[in-house]
Amino acid sequence: MKNSEIIEISNKMSPEIKFSIDSVRLLAPKLLNYSESKRDFIILFELSKFHATRNQILAIIKKDIKVTEKLKELIKKKTNKTILEKIKYYQ
Repeated sequence: MKNSEIIEISNKMSPEIKFSIDSVRLLAPKLLNYSESKRDFIILFELSKFHATRNQILAIIKKDIKVTEKLKELIKKKTNKTILEKIKYYQ
């Protein structure tokens, strides 16, 4: 993602990030680094709110092997209607 996109999405989501639990807030900058688009970041951020999915994301990042590809696979598997509605809100 470009720096301008990171700044834009950070400004839009700062209230939600601010009121998230600590583990989600600490994971958000890493998700920004590994996301290829705003859409991917929003999906990963929403998925990170669930304990089991957050653990999967952290495991992928810790292994540090093909991180973006594995995160994309996770996005394809776990995306649902609720998350897609959140994407519309932030774009």
